[in-house]
Amino acid sequence: MHHIMEVLKMDFRIFKSSLLPLVLLWFICDTVAGFVVTAPPDPVVAVFGGDVVLDCQLVPAKPPQEMEIRWIYMPLTYSAPVHLYKDGQEDLTLQPLGYRGRTELFLDNVAQGNLSLKLKSVQVSDRGQYKCFVASAAKHDEIIVTLNVSGTGRRPWIEMDSYTSNGVRLGCRSDHWFPEPPILWVNGKGEKVAAQPETRYQSDLQGLISVHSIIEIPKDSGNEYTCVINNNLLKETKEARIQIADAFFPRASGWMVAFWILFFLMLGAVCFALVLFRKLHNNIQALKTSSSLLVNNRLCQEIVDEKMERNVEREQLQKEIEKAEHVGKSECEALQMEFEKEKLAIKEEHEIFKTDVDKDKEAAAAKYQKLYTELEQWRPLVQSEWKRIAGYAAAVKMDALTANANLTVSPDGQAVKGGETLPVPDNPERFDSVPYVLGVGGFTEGTHYWEVQVADKNYWDVGIANGSVQRKGMPNLSSDAGFWTIGRDGKAYGISDPKRSHIAVTDNPQKIGVLLQLEARRVSFYNADSMFHLYTFKANFSDKVYPFFWPGWDDAPLTICPVRN
Repeated sequence: MHHIMEVLKMDFRIFKSSLLPLVLLWFICDTVAGFVVTAPPDPVVAVFGGDVVLDCQLVPAKPPQEMEIRWIYMPLTYSAPVHLYKDGQEDLTLQPLGYRGRTELFLDNVAQGNLSLKLKSVQVSDRGQYKCFVASAAKHDEIIVTLNVSGTGRRPWIEMDSYTSNGVRLGCRSDHWFPEPPILWVNGKGEKVAAQPETRYQSDLQGLISVHSIIEIPKDSGNEYTCVINNNLLKETKEARIQIADAFFPRASGWMVAFWILFFLMLGAVCFALVLFRKLHNNIQALKTSSSLLVNNRLCQEIVDEKMERNVEREQLQKEIEKAEHVGKSECEALQMEFEKEKLAIKEEHEIFKTDVDKDKEAAAAKYQKLYTELEQWRPLVQSEWKRIAGYAAAVKMDALTANANLTVSPDGQAVKGGETLPVPDNPERFDSVPYVLGVGGFTEGTHYWEVQVADKNYWDVGIANGSVQRKGMPNLSSDAGFWTIGRDGKAYGISDPKRSHIAVTDNPQKIGVLLQLEARRVSFYNADSMFHLYTFKANFSDKVYPFFWPGWDDAPLTICPVRN
């Protein structure tokens, strides 16, 4: 038995050694002759009115012979492609009218396997599934890309819709949303309003959504409310706030109560008179048709008695009307007196407030004078310290060999700005994915100072970086990754600590001063015009450090300035 098992194992090894090369050969041949179409699995989210790229890649990247590319919108037919590429060129004769002038391929990158479609001016009707279909003379393959469309509408506005018996109704309106956005009402404490809002949505001709939400606010539930509208796809929020004055809440007036009592009493009297008149008319008609004098006398007596009763009721009604008029007049006089008292109290409160404001103004003026005196005392010391810092002025230049391909460095190395992509070699020193550039030479010891003109740029960063920072891919602009910088992101100023913290800046600096103290392991930043200290890093420099520059997104240059003594 053991001998038979050994023979079977030997036969299996012979079969395995002869079959495995054949399988590998078949797999390699099939891979060379074929291709695969790939795309990211997650849906693509596009903003209404913007542009979007539907990603599609060919693997291997070498296009096959007689390649045909069809981008097909799934609700449409195969014969009506959104975009068609065949025989080495685009063919848009079958393109649906709604996509005319809105699609394009990256023709310069098709040879590298990039079959992505760019869709311009995205509409709500564009959402859905698109098929990237690729065929050659020998094979075809396809993949589905899902496109979601979203739009964040205009800032909402709140209006007073109407009054209710116990308060007011507020309405919140906004338009140009997609898809239907959820609406949340919160009060002045940030709590969700308990009342259930009445919300309506309406689509316009472009498919965008207008929203109108109404909520009833009781008069005793606070007077500050916020309407919050969310776009969950784009993670964007628009909101509007309103503060309702107490005067807008309706109050019951005693005079109005008296008026309505009088009105309904008079209305009852008129109705009663009409009923009496009709009854008398019917009695008279019966009297006219009576054939018996006894019946006639009885009817006359009934009429007299009825008339006397009606006179008594009329006198009682008149008394009640006079009483209601007296009550209404008394309540009106009481309300007038209460108004005069409130007006006098408001006047007294205004006088007290004016006195407090005058005192605060005097205290603020005294504090300002004290601070100004202290500033004048410290000014000579600040000027002396600034003169010492300026004595460390360093000749700094930007190194074009490290600049990203989208940056242009001036020939003298003193300025850099963003722009078109330049045909530069991808050397190891160059940042390939982010628009950064370093200075020439770097520093290993000593104290060095230089100034950079940022003017009115809204986006920029300057500072220093370790020579070993990541230059390929997407580095993290943080002190943990070897970047010690200060910068501006729109209106806010921040530093490159791990939290990208904001710092307070009283005025917008025109020039930023950078003071590098290697032995003290510090890098400090100043407003070079006002000699004002902005921030200081305590840093551990692991190797040679270099000046660092990021010129932001606009084409205005970031310039190294001469240090003034």
